Amino acid sequence: MLIIILCVLVAALVAGCLIWYFASAKKKSHEGPNQRKYVVEERKEQNRLEELAKTTNFDFIRFDMDVKNLDTNHLQEGIRKLGLKYHGIFVDSTAWHYPQAVRQMRQFLADPYFVELFKYVGQQYNDMSDVKAEIKQALVYYRYYFPEVAVPTFYTVVGGIDEASPTKLVEGFEQDGKMVLILHLDWYLGKDNKYYGGLPQYIRYQCDKKFLPIDCFRNVLVWQQLPNKEPITLLDNMVLAGKVLYFTELMFPNTPEADVFGYTTEQMQWAEQHHGDVWNYLIEKELIYSKDAGVAQHLVDVAPETKPFKGSPGRMGAYVGWKIVCDFMENNPEISLQQMMKMTDANELLKKSGYKPKSIK
Repeated sequence: MLIIILCVLVAALVAGCLIWYFASAKKKSHEGPNQRKYVVEERKEQNRLEELAKTTNFDFIRFDMDVKNLDTNHLQEGIRKLGLKYHGIFVDSTAWHYPQAVRQMRQFLADPYFVELFKYVGQQYNDMSDVKAEIKQALVYYRYYFPEVAVPTFYTVVGGIDEASPTKLVEGFEQDGKMVLILHLDWYLGKDNKYYGGLPQYIRYQCDKKFLPIDCFRNVLVWQQLPNKEPITLLDNMVLAGKVLYFTELMFPNTPEADVFGYTTEQMQWAEQHHGDVWNYLIEKELIYSKDAGVAQHLVDVAPETKPFKGSPGRMGAYVGWKIVCDFMENNPEISLQQMMKMTDANELLKKSGYKPKSIK
């Protein structure tokens, strides 16, 4: 009888251990809503990344340095060489023939404003090996998720700071079927640089070196993977912004979420605590399907805060959109990143996400 009792106890203990094991296996191994970004930590996926790293080569061309290092004693010859190297992008190949073009370049190189800008850029970006390493790692992830993409070419420039238009920090265009990215280094000199003194704090904060690689993907490359459809409703705009952030986070899985958003740590904490308040406010005010462009701009575009929420960061509509996309991807594991990015029905994505946050008020 004792043996039978012992056998039953052992069996119960084993069963309990198995139940605990399988329950634990189903638990998420990481914190945060976007668990998809950790999928490559599986050994076979890591091997794939290592293979891609060996074949991910890209051109990173310092146009700013080539301009700065022009010999003013032989300026015409220098412009001729620039024209040969950068024709069709920055300098016309015939520019060296024209005295006016040579004169303008001489004035540019002697301008105290640009002399000082080049000095600041040189202090931070004389060696860009760290930036290039970050961009390369992100390109590896980019090729992992989108195997058909062509690796872009990167050019660095110093073009001057226009405080009236502080949005085009990284620009992109397609040339011969390949993306070209223009990196304005003078926009990433650190938030305390004197040339940003006329900008509001929430914009100055992102004028930092750590945001340069992120902006290449968040501001430019992501748009290659999105459908060519103009958002109409507020929900369309929020989901679109959420896709941009979700994509960027996958390209930079080891980067803090706050940096992907352009938030401070405190702003990210506020967003996490209060996104339910924002969502329920939009529901109560019947704004989710609003077609008012001003409403979408207010909720999604860069701003100092999201009214009427005192103490909030700007772009809370984008944050809510990101949460919707995260929930959708977690609850629909059969959907690939490529498939989700090409979805055009924001309402369908919302319904299948199961996003129903509670207000903490």
